[in-house]
Amino acid sequence: MDNYLIPVIPFHKQIISKGKGSYIFDENGKKYLDLNCGQFCTIFGHSNPELVKCVTSISKTISHTSSGMISDLVLKAASKLNEISGELDARSILLSTGAEAVEFAIRYAKHMTGKDGLVCFEKGYHGLTLGTQSITFGGRYAAPFVNHIFSIPIPTGTDDINGIDVLKKIIAEHKEVIAAVVVEPIVSVGGMIYPDRTYFTELYNICKRNGMLLIFDESQTGFGRTGSWFCYQEFHLIPDMVVCSKGMGLGYPVSAVLFNGELCAKNKITMTHYSSHQNDPFAAGIISFGIDYIQKNDLLHSNRKKGRYFLKRLISVCEKNNLFVNPRGQGLMLGLDMCIPGVENYRPIYRKLYDMAAEKGVLLQGTDGGRVLRFLPDYLISYEDIDFCTEVLGGIICSA
Repeated sequence: MDNYLIPVIPFHKQIISKGKGSYIFDENGKKYLDLNCGQFCTIFGHSNPELVKCVTSISKTISHTSSGMISDLVLKAASKLNEISGELDARSILLSTGAEAVEFAIRYAKHMTGKDGLVCFEKGYHGLTLGTQSITFGGRYAAPFVNHIFSIPIPTGTDDINGIDVLKKIIAEHKEVIAAVVVEPIVSVGGMIYPDRTYFTELYNICKRNGMLLIFDESQTGFGRTGSWFCYQEFHLIPDMVVCSKGMGLGYPVSAVLFNGELCAKNKITMTHYSSHQNDPFAAGIISFGIDYIQKNDLLHSNRKKGRYFLKRLISVCEKNNLFVNPRGQGLMLGLDMCIPGVENYRPIYRKLYDMAAEKGVLLQGTDGGRVLRFLPDYLISYEDIDFCTEVLGGIICSA
């Protein structure tokens, strides 16, 4: 088959024809356990029958309106997001992708503060539009260069104090230009790093003392992934803005930005925003369905329980083979590291590992240059499939 796609990334050799539950199938009928539910999006599994009914129902009513019109589905979704946001008392806008949502958040942070500077993690990931790329990996790959971007070390447990000291130094020198701090609660692309909640408490306090907004990019952690509706709720603090995407859309392009209710009350919103697919009924219907489905099936509790089991199984894999170390996780967002003496470039090793796992029917995903494996399965993954994953992984380690 001819390929007329723009080759922006290397594609895997499998050509996928369908998906069902936690599995996808290639054109030859071979099935693969999808351990990252697409790109962390199909959180209820592929081709979920109840979701199919929901999408069909929305399509038979109305799926799109003009930017200046509002629908009952959008009002309902905004109400539900307000409810699950807790003390954030969220005011929301519905958008399409995570990058679009982060762009919206930083655009309004600059508008509300009258400043244009942003602080981000050195290895954080927020998207590849110009605005989001300016805070992805400290903005080092953004072209053209964006002014007033300041990066700080990701706290790993050993350099937490250093990271805070770097931030304090940046503020001392550039406070007058900094609008917001934008961070991921769990740093995924940068290596599956889980900063301690005390770090975020200190970060929150610094922002409040210095008149800077705190924005949590919960594109991956939000919508129940870690066992809470949003990861910030586990830190017992209230950020100014929260970005949510990926899993929120259940496999469709849906995102949202949640503003702290107090932020809206204190700031007169005088800047308009137009996007062809903002506050679409289609996106709203999917969000409402997702919230209802999670509540009906008690998936927040289930994600915590399955996450503990998955982590226990990853610990067992690592205990049996020293090529893998440091298993870690929070809810159904887990990772472990490859550790091979003398190896600096893990990319070719990861590619071999991926192929070996795929041959056995398991799809893995690496990050941080292939050194780290990350696991963000769908919320309905069975315990048997978790066992299958770790058994395959353990066997590959022994033969790698």
